[in-house]
Amino acid sequence: MNPIEVHYKNSFAAIKIGNYLKLHMDNNFSIICIGTDKCIIDSLGPLTGTLLSKKNLAVDIYGTLNKPVHAMNINEYTKIIKKKKYNKVIAIDACLSNKKNQGIIEVREGPITPGRGIGKVLPEIGDVSIIGVVDSSGKEFHDLIQDTRLSLIYEIAEIICEGVVAGIDMNFHEDLCKQASISSV
Repeated sequence: MNPIEVHYKNSFAAIKIGNYLKLHMDNNFSIICIGTDKCIIDSLGPLTGTLLSKKNLAVDIYGTLNKPVHAMNINEYTKIIKKKKYNKVIAIDACLSNKKNQGIIEVREGPITPGRGIGKVLPEIGDVSIIGVVDSSGKEFHDLIQDTRLSLIYEIAEIICEGVVAGIDMNFHEDLCKQASISSV
């Protein structure tokens, strides 16, 4: 399936994200939200995880503001997730790009390589990736920390959360329609 890119302010962003994700959601998938609450530019994952956790979804969610998945513990979470043998793992993380891409959410098949943007070597994770472009990679790290607004990160996290919920809802309704058509035959 071709990846999608949508700006978080696009009024159909959550629907587009959900429509892509619904094909990857079954009764045995999980979501891992990568990042740390200690740095605004890297808080998209745990903020999204917290928002998703408040929705009381019937899915395992790893990485919240209270229990983030970050460089220091991602190896542990990778082992936990492999042991649980999920059919699909959806990984969510922030990334840096050029200024014109700020606010873009990309959803694609394949793993996330966390930390790559800042030169860290961490394990790839996920079967499907959701990446939010939070700022420009052309800035010095100190400037990134000073310039990135929490409101931007929060709004992107809200759209990703709405997209995940929409995907679950779309998948559920499609399953109901299939069951209804089978039982009417």
